[in-house]
Formats: sequence, C-alpha cells, structure tokens
Amino acid sequence: MIASTLQLRLMWAMILCCFTPHLAHAQIKLDRVFPPAVAVGAETAVAAEGKFPNWPPNIDCDVNLVSISAGKDSGKLTVKVAEDAAPGVAWIRFHDDQSMTALVPLILSSVGVFSETEPNDKRSEANPIELPIIVAGRLAKGGDSDAYRVSLKAGQTLVVSATANQVLKSPMDAVLQLTDLRGNVLFHSDDARGLDPQIVFTADSDQELLIRIFAFPETPNSTIGYAGSASFIYTLDVTTGPFVDHVAADKEKAIAFGYNLDDSTPTVSNTTESLSPPVATIPDALGWSWVPPVDESVHRVLPGGEFDGTLPALLFGHFLKADETHHYQFKANKGTKYRAEVRSKTNGFLLDSKLTITEAKSGKTLASNDDMSSGGYDAGVDFTATEDGPIDVAVSEMLGEFGPRHFYQLSICELKPECQLSMADDHFVVTQSKPLELSVSVNRKSGFNSKVKIAATDLPDGIQSDAVVSEPKGDTAKTVKLKLTAADNAIGHGRFRIVGTILDANDEPTEETIEATYNLRPSIPLTEFWLTVPPAPAKEASP
Repeated sequence: MIASTLQLRLMWAMILCCFTPHLAHAQIKLDRVFPPAVAVGAETAVAAEGKFPNWPPNIDCDVNLVSISAGKDSGKLTVKVAEDAAPGVAWIRFHDDQSMTALVPLILSSVGVFSETEPNDKRSEANPIELPIIVAGRLAKGGDSDAYRVSLKAGQTLVVSATANQVLKSPMDAVLQLTDLRGNVLFHSDDARGLDPQIVFTADSDQELLIRIFAFPETPNSTIGYAGSASFIYTLDVTTGPFVDHVAADKEKAIAFGYNLDDSTPTVSNTTESLSPPVATIPDALGWSWVPPVDESVHRVLPGGEFDGTLPALLFGHFLKADETHHYQFKANKGTKYRAEVRSKTNGFLLDSKLTITEAKSGKTLASNDDMSSGGYDAGVDFTATEDGPIDVAVSEMLGEFGPRHFYQLSICELKPECQLSMADDHFVVTQSKPLELSVSVNRKSGFNSKVKIAATDLPDGIQSDAVVSEPKGDTAKTVKLKLTAADNAIGHGRFRIVGTILDANDEPTEETIEATYNLRPSIPLTEFWLTVPPAPAKEASP
C-alpha cells in the first residue's frame, strides 16, 4: 500500500513537471560579448555569451549612436556604430519578461579591430598586424598565450596597452612581453594599469618584433603556469602613433598625457545619455580617458599649475624624477579639522604615496600616512590645525620610483560630517507573490550622527515601498532594509532611485539629500536601478 502511494505521487510529479508551467523560470544571463571591441563607423558581427532561454532578447544600450540587433541564431548580434560616435565604452543589458542581465561593456574604437586567429601560441604562428590597430583576443584555456607580429622602423616608439581587468572585468592578471623573433625578451610588463600591462618601447633599428600576452588568475591560487578561460578576454591598443594614456581637467580645459603626442588639446565628448563619464580623446590618436565630473565648488589645479590655497581643492601631479617631493600650502584656522587624500593606485596608476602634514611656522608634524587601508597604497590623513597660519601638505613616493604613470590626484578640504549610501547591485526582480528586500549600506563619515530617511523613489507603476530611517546608532546605523511590493497588475521593467533625506533635530526633513550609488566601475557610480516584475505564473490545474 505504501509503495503504491509513493508510485502514484511520483507519477503525478512527473506529469506536473512535463505539462504545467514552472514557478521558477530560467534567468537570462549575459556574461560578455566577443569581440569586446568594435570600430566607430562600422558594422560588426558580435557574439553574445551567456544563457538565453528565449532568443532574441530585448537589448538595451546606453549610447544612442550604437545600434544592436539580434540575429536568428542564439547569441548572434550585429553592432552598428555611427561615424560621429566618440571612442569609449557602450554598456549593454539584455532583458526578457522574466529577468534582466548585468551591464556588459563594449569598447568603441577609433580604428579597426583585429580579432585574433588561432593557433597563435608559438612564435612561428604569431598573427601579423598592421598599425595602428586594436587587437581583440581571448586566453581560452590554461597554458594559453597569444602572439602578434609587428614591424618597426628605427626611432619609432611602440605603445601596446592592454585592457582586460580594469574595464572588461576579466578575472586575469595579464603580462605583456615584447621579444625578437628568436624569443629574447626586450620588454616585460605587468600591473602597469591596475592589473593590466602596458609596453612603451623605442626601436633602435628597423626590426620585426613579437608581442606576447599571457595571464595568471586575478586572485592567486595554487595553479602553476598560465591561466585561461572563456572569461579571459582582452584588447590591445597597438600603435607607433599618438596614444592618450590619461588626462587632467579643470573647469576650462583638459590636458592629455601619453606617448607620441604633440601639443594637441584633447576633445571632451559629453555623451549625455551615456552611463559613463565624459570621454577625452585626441583626433587620430589611440587611447581615451574618462573625465569624472567634480563638484563645481572644488578648485582644480592642473599639473604644473599654481595653487593659491583655495579649498576645497583637487590637485593633479606626476612624479617624473627620482626622490621628488611635492609641496602644497594653504592657510589653516586654529582648531579646524582638515582632510588630505591621494588617489593613484585606486585609479590604476603607479604612485605609492606618502603624505606628511606640517605647520609651516613651527615645523610641527601634524600627521603622516602612507596607506589609508591594508593592501591599499594611497595615503590619506585627517588633521587639526593647532594654530592659525600656513599648512604644508607634502606628497612623496615611498619607493622613490617615477615615470609618466606615477600620476596622482590630491584632494584637500575642510573635514565635515558626511554620509554615503551604496548598493551591492543595480538590477533586481520582484514578484507579485513575494516582496523584495533591498539592503542599503550607510557609510557615516567624520562624525556624521544625523538620522537619514531613506526611500525608493520614481518607482514603476504598481510598486510600493515605505521609507525607513537610519538611526545614528544601532542596527540601522550602517544598513537599512527597504521592502518593495508589487501589486497584482504590476508587470514589466522600470527604473528607480534610492534617496536619503537628512533629518534635523526635530526629525523634520532638511533640504540635504543623498543618492544611493552602485559602482559599475571605480569611476562610474550609477544612481539609477533597474527593476523587473515578471508576469504572474499561470495557475496549475488540479489533477
């Protein structure tokens, strides 16, 4: 009898699995596109890689000068980029009626894109390339390496700059080598741009050379040898012409730094619909640089410029000689707290900075620091002036190293309490049957002890959410939970924001607000989040 009952239940379970709709649907997933770069003004076939339960998906791209259409076969895309599109990055998201994907980058190139052809591991199999060009490749498996052959004339400066970990989020620590045709290494590079390598080499004679790339895992493990996987994708900017490595910009102009550059002034393209910051480029040059916006109240000083002591300030500089120390002075008020902070390693540059704060009159050292955090390398200090008068802020290099990528930004400001809100993701799904609980991180800095009323705003139709308050102390001081509820008639996709309003001593809202952000990349904070409400599943028929 017991056996018969179990058999009957199993039979009904099999019938329901085969003939009734599932409550759990397969989620769409876009891991990457390959090649990860396309040329401006061209039409390119691109493969989408991931999981696509129903092809074709809906495709969202943040740059309206980029058109993406799905082919008949799953994963096949055609990308058209207008001739007047700026180099940089377009962000792609797929979605269907059940879910959406994370944003995936597609690099827009000012020159043609060459996709590697295998085999190209051996020197004799190196792919020949004509410069300038962007190479798109993949280290597809353990032990993989790729080689490319170039011709140089005496006196030419070759630039090979890899993009993998920083922009594409490839989980790899790449290495670049430049060798002669016999395999002798002429130049070796890793970790020049964050974990991405870069070669700058001047030829002393006409010669044929090989560019070789291989990689190790981003997070070291017990693996011995080169690493590789489907996710190890990269691009190489390869040129003997002008190359823009980075820029510094104030309110009026931008200055480009790089290689083989003349006195050309970079053009800053502010594509308003793009998720990325404005992009600085030079016509006919490879390379580009994001120009993150800075509050208009911040006084910016370009490299070599004079600092008049106006605060808050953002100062740019390079260490181009050994054992340099850069000094900046401002007039401090006794008892006032200030903060000085360097950003270099965080932004993918090479300066291992140290800050020393000294009162100029007495020579008293108020603070000194070389690492804000464990494993960091950027310096930051808080300090209080003990007298009215000039304060000297000294920036130095811990290891005495120098070079064109020993670039930094130094911020100096009066220290004031502040609060930041952040999210761990930028896209979410809520169903009619189950509310969605969002975790909002609250970062209270410099003694910020006010209450903050946090709410989801601009919600799609049919979505409700009650505001919550982050108290200065207790469980909600660092994290709050927002609950989103979908009405029975809610369906589809929409965007929303999360905004905190600072409350006064009487718990009344002030005019000070804070937008929650999600860091798509270190220089790209998103303030808009994506929400999907799937159709309610059909009810299962009773057996």
